[in-house]
Amino acid sequence: MVVTEKNNNNTRQDFISTNPLLPTGPAEQLFIAGASVFEITIYIPPIQRVTILGINLPEPDTFGPYDSYVATLTVPDSLEPLATIFMVPTEDKQNWVATTLLDFGGTLPNIEVSISPQYGFDRIGDVILQGPVFP
Repeated sequence: MVVTEKNNNNTRQDFISTNPLLPTGPAEQLFIAGASVFEITIYIPPIQRVTILGINLPEPDTFGPYDSYVATLTVPDSLEPLATIFMVPTEDKQNWVATTLLDFGGTLPNIEVSISPQYGFDRIGDVILQGPVFP
């Protein structure tokens, strides 16, 4: 999306960064992949949108008694997760996706993501995909 300010030659655009997510743990030998998309919108104040995509993920029960996937956003050296977002399957059930909005003011920290199988809200399995979100 591009917005041009009236009476000004400056063009403002969203900032978008895309990073790969790599298989780890029990998924290292599987043919799966993932991506994180980080966007700073042009809205005032700016909002950060994070989208997480798991590609070619098997049924969650492949990893044990699980029925879905969850993405956990973390900031290094922080004790609490930044956000936990529940992933939903695409129509073909081969890909899983999740999106959330953040509202950082000031300097953005490094943000990492991990994807794990999950059952209900309390049983989370080992990490199967991980990687950077920002920078």
